[in-house]
Amino acid sequence: MPFQKATPPENSELHDLAHGWGKVIARRAFGDDGPDLDTDFDTIEQVAVDAARAITQGTLEAALRQQRAKLGDAQPCPACGQACPVATRGRPLQVRGATITYDEPICHCPSCRRDFFPTASPVEA
Repeated sequence: MPFQKATPPENSELHDLAHGWGKVIARRAFGDDGPDLDTDFDTIEQVAVDAARAITQGTLEAALRQQRAKLGDAQPCPACGQACPVATRGRPLQVRGATITYDEPICHCPSCRRDFFPTASPVEA
């Protein structure tokens, strides 16, 4: 699963959803009446930043888990073609505004005695 720069599609529906969740977070953090008058902007901003970080983490971890599941239980060895079980290894990744744990897929070919990282496209040997 390569990490490539790509321009994400504009999605106003997701933007509207996230904006709505911001309102829910504000209610949960400060109650139905909102923050007290003595609550400073920095405190309100910190709540928003923490919530945005959690949304970033949850989105990335869920999408990477779904992507990993598409690999299946086994992948062919790029050298000999033997089906090798797909395992994962936790790897911390620093992303924009957060750190996530990426369950990186990894395979081991017992015939070739080599480890490899499965990719979405076939590897040329």
